[in-house]
Amino acid sequence: MILHSLTALLLVLPTLVTAAIFPSDTKVKMLDPKGFKRVMKNNRTSVVAFVAPWCGHCKQMAPEYSKAAGNLSPLVSFYAVDCDAESNKQLCASQEVQGFPTVKVFPRGGQLPGQIYEGGERTSSNLIKWASRSVPNKIKAMPNEGDIPEWLDKNIDVPRVILLNRDKKFPLLWQVLGNNYYKKIAFGHHSDPEGTFAASLGFTVREEGKLSKVVVYPAGVERPHFIRRCEQV
Repeated sequence: MILHSLTALLLVLPTLVTAAIFPSDTKVKMLDPKGFKRVMKNNRTSVVAFVAPWCGHCKQMAPEYSKAAGNLSPLVSFYAVDCDAESNKQLCASQEVQGFPTVKVFPRGGQLPGQIYEGGERTSSNLIKWASRSVPNKIKAMPNEGDIPEWLDKNIDVPRVILLNRDKKFPLLWQVLGNNYYKKIAFGHHSDPEGTFAASLGFTVREEGKLSKVVVYPAGVERPHFIRRCEQV
């Protein structure tokens, strides 16, 4: 009985040690080979740290990595693989892990090759910037109002959504959505600080604090069926 209990403890010990690297409330999720395969099938931007529980640099990175994961959740998921676990060794070898920690971003799951972090010190701010910049940009920027009809017509076979805001840039959320639903939904952006395009759709009053709008065009339809005002997108 004691031997059986000791065997059971030894089997779960690697998991317990690995989990202890990261804070108890971390957004970092541990992966085994099956979990890694599922993540690669999602075709979404993910960050994976290949670590070992005895690695000092891994322990030093863990709080910063966890902080970055919390900051970008749920836009970009952060994962970790314990390469010291026997069941994960083949996975780590296939990812050409030669030292710990090795941190990779997969911009679009398994569709694009993973890119190793080489941005210097592994601080949360550096990891956040690196992961954010790795999200593929599938957004059609339309600086001129005249660009919109052509884009709508070109993508008429799929639903189309346009973000209207005051800025010349679009937020990370919009870029993530464009990547996640690539070829299923067409995403566009138009800077509309004066609300002229919104006015052409029937909106003549801008509510304070609700300057952003999301315009939805169902597949095969030329006019929008839904417009949502939002505090911030």
